[in-house]
Amino acid sequence: MNRYIKYISAPALYALGLTGVLVLFSELWRLLLLIFSRELAAPVPAGVLLEAFLVGIRFDFKVISVVVLIVFVAGTIPLIDISRCRMARMVNFFLLGLLAAVMFFIHLVDIEFFGFFNARLNGSALLWNDTSGDVLSMVWSSFPVIRYLLLYAAILTLFLFIIRRLLNGVLALTGETGLWVNLIYIPGILAVLVLGSIGRIYEVAPMRWGMAYFSQYDFANQLALNPAYTFVRDILHDANQREHLRELVDLITAPGAEQMVRDMLDAPPDHPDIPIRRMKREVRIVDPPEIPPNVILIVMESYGASRINCLKSEYPYNLTPGFDYIAGKGILFTNFYSSGTHTCIGLFSTLCGTPHLFGKTMIKQVRGYTTYWSLPDILREKGYRTLFYTTQDPHYDNMQGFLRANGMTDISSVFDYDDSLVMSWLGVPDHVMFDRAYDELRRLAVAGGRFFATLLSSSHHGPYTFPDVPIEYIPASEKESAELNALKYSDWSLVRFFKRIEQDSAFANTLIFVTSDNGIKYRPTSELDISMIQIPFYVYNTDWNLEHGIKSDRIGCQLDILPTVMGMLKLDYDNYSFGVDLLDSTSLVEDFAFSTSWYNVAFIQDSVCFMMRLGTDYEILFHLSDKTTNIAAQYPELTAEMRRKAGAIYESAFYNQQLPLRHRHSYGSIAREKP
Repeated sequence: MNRYIKYISAPALYALGLTGVLVLFSELWRLLLLIFSRELAAPVPAGVLLEAFLVGIRFDFKVISVVVLIVFVAGTIPLIDISRCRMARMVNFFLLGLLAAVMFFIHLVDIEFFGFFNARLNGSALLWNDTSGDVLSMVWSSFPVIRYLLLYAAILTLFLFIIRRLLNGVLALTGETGLWVNLIYIPGILAVLVLGSIGRIYEVAPMRWGMAYFSQYDFANQLALNPAYTFVRDILHDANQREHLRELVDLITAPGAEQMVRDMLDAPPDHPDIPIRRMKREVRIVDPPEIPPNVILIVMESYGASRINCLKSEYPYNLTPGFDYIAGKGILFTNFYSSGTHTCIGLFSTLCGTPHLFGKTMIKQVRGYTTYWSLPDILREKGYRTLFYTTQDPHYDNMQGFLRANGMTDISSVFDYDDSLVMSWLGVPDHVMFDRAYDELRRLAVAGGRFFATLLSSSHHGPYTFPDVPIEYIPASEKESAELNALKYSDWSLVRFFKRIEQDSAFANTLIFVTSDNGIKYRPTSELDISMIQIPFYVYNTDWNLEHGIKSDRIGCQLDILPTVMGMLKLDYDNYSFGVDLLDSTSLVEDFAFSTSWYNVAFIQDSVCFMMRLGTDYEILFHLSDKTTNIAAQYPELTAEMRRKAGAIYESAFYNQQLPLRHRHSYGSIAREKP
């Protein structure tokens, strides 16, 4: 038998055994969290909790792969690998012990962190690193630290004992491993560990925390996560950025910023113990409708105003005949802007009514799994079924995780279609997604259920792949013909869907809102060009109780969509957004638009736009009718006023995001527990 054993690599066998042991201990820590949080687990079915443990193995393996990779590389150094050199075994064991001690300590801290913040350990734990003495004193006086440390020491000791026995057992089976034997095994083990550290083999979307959101039970979803993953990932991506942004925010801090924002939004005083926070504006309807409407919110890919014929098309072609048809049947806002220049930013602000902060997009950040009191949250509590339709991978930009964490119950994606319908990495063409949405929403409407559906198109995006449909194609001689034809196809898909809804009595009492994720660049004159953020916003009611063909030049942005939708529904709610109801003619608030792109800020009010880049002296002011002429020097007082307002909005949004999660959840509880 020994002649076969000698062809097995001791470092490889040890790495595989170590991986298995670490997986078991990670599941043990997950079990401890379940035990300590048993009250939260009580409503969750046992089968769902079991699935959380199975899903969690994927996140555990992602973390464990990194640990084992380090240990494996250190233990396979030629001529002094762990099977040949006693010193190498000692160093390797010490290195593993150190890594395990850190990983297990994160798991330990996570138990109480989760109990306090209702979230797995993440970067917000470092918000108080400048007052570490006070924090340690609070921890010592508030928690059974000694008992936790004894538990930690017991688990770590047990782990090291098992690993020592494992290593001795491996060496007893293999003895010294030949150099060539190790070289044969190394590529395979490295491949497994590297792929494990990536977590997912897919061409457009790596593994994200949102993949833990597999059920409707938030506790089960959270249980599936690994705190070492959430904490380290958050720190690596966001910690330095957070401090850098704090410095930049301090540079633009406007005296009386909080009150300035409150005046702009007509928000009442609130929680005096927290300096900067989300503004709560109660909206109470005296006579709400007996049966509130269904809602369909369509977010079109790159549907910029510069290419929409009925807005301000800069092209000699009619690229949007479908939208022109729609515009004649409802209310079109012609002075409307996105919150940024990326789909994930537009989706976030549209659903949450909250400005986007600089750096990594909000829906990708680990702390993004806390609620923002979004449209899906609000309407789900009102008895609506909340649905999201996309043509592509739902984990791209972490959409699925963020949406499920913020009230979206049903998500339809590329995985719900036959592979023959997939045309590119963007998944299926727009009209295929629209057709599926129509069929499913019709069944819900016929059954009498209330629904809020968000549809996100993709075809007007590279590689601009779409099927042959009856549209008037732009000549191939046109430089941008592929892109423009993709827009025409997307527009054809939209109006096709709209007409089916319009002509189907099952969709009586349905509101339709159409907007875009962001604009499309056209002859830019600045880094954040106005063409990149100017988009349409359209409102339609199938019951025809709106005026037709109305164009409103009232300034608005994606922050206003949430309160405008809720205003149309005529339902009581607490408005924590930064927006206002654009259809409320009695509103006393100031109309404005606010947008960010990396470190650039745009603030639009009245007929002028102010732009600045944080950390620099760059700032411009121009009339919306002439983006090429900077009038900042000509109107210094107006420039200063716009700068103060833009800074106040951003500062308020920034510090709201930095609040401890418990406080942010307490705001949600205000909306959930009506007085």
